[in-house]
Amino acid sequence: MSSVFPLRRSDDIFITRREASERLRVSLSTIDRYVAAGELERLKIGPRRTLFRLRDVERLVRRDGSNSPAMQITLSDYCS
Repeated sequence: MSSVFPLRRSDDIFITRREASERLRVSLSTIDRYVAAGELERLKIGPRRTLFRLRDVERLVRRDGSNSPAMQITLSDYCS
């Protein structure tokens, strides 16, 4: 089961760190480097939970120019 979910106070959809790494096809430590470099904004929920806006991850996918079918899933796939 995917942990993608919208928060009630906004239309943003958030995904986990692992899901972000799978979408970008990078390691978890690369996700951490993106955060440290300011390329990806995170939402820290408690000491162990980190979420990312799906649109921010999609922006990185487009920036990197990947055409992988696994990475073609977009925000509209979650909003039906």
